[in-house]
Amino acid sequence: MASRNPGPKHVVKPSATAADTASRSIGRDVTQVSVLAVTNDANDFITLPPLVSVPEGHRITILCTAGGNFELRTPVGSAEEINSEDCDGTKEYLCTDTQIVYVTKINNTIGWEANAYTAIGAVATAVVPD
Repeated sequence: MASRNPGPKHVVKPSATAADTASRSIGRDVTQVSVLAVTNDANDFITLPPLVSVPEGHRITILCTAGGNFELRTPVGSAEEINSEDCDGTKEYLCTDTQIVYVTKINNTIGWEANAYTAIGAVATAVVPD
């Protein structure tokens, strides 16, 4: 019998290097991500897949278990948005440790919508990327 709660489908490691690296990028077929310990500090980040590589409605669950806060970005130079803000390095979405972040693709023009829940299941305060 298959498990009702399968383990994470993808593991990423936040870091602060300028380039999008494979160890930090979320693959286009990924729906659940486990985040390893941050490398430096809360400026370390992980990267969403390009919008054109996933269908509308594609949802990614990010388990924020890195032992510290980190940031979420879109691919460098893409001008793609999270919560109506360009997040390709100009701005980033803050992922708070111990929360669960859900990211859903709206479409290629609007981009990604992100929301989070706390460890006790409460809706977290909305994040405007900065």
